Amino acid sequence: MKTDLIPKVITLLAGAVVCIVCIVRDIDTLYSLEALLATLIIFYIIGCIVKRIIGRVKDINTFMKREEPDFKEGQEDIMGEDISISSDGLENNN
Repeated sequence: MKTDLIPKVITLLAGAVVCIVCIVRDIDTLYSLEALLATLIIFYIIGCIVKRIIGRVKDINTFMKREEPDFKEGQEDIMGEDISISSDGLENNN
């Protein structure tokens, strides 16, 4: 998933909503431009924060997947002990 597009898409959607609302309500041009500028700045910052949060969650998930051991029945762990998985949990068969 490309996170680079998140701030841009959020900003454009917020700008489109402000433009449509200003046109429908027949708001003065100068005031609508000021509202549009403020909206674009605020929602760009929100988009950057969301992008950063999603990036960190993605990094944590990637790290957790790398650290998670993938034991199957009959495999040996690092210490050379057989590991079998039962309904009671992990059992060491020495």
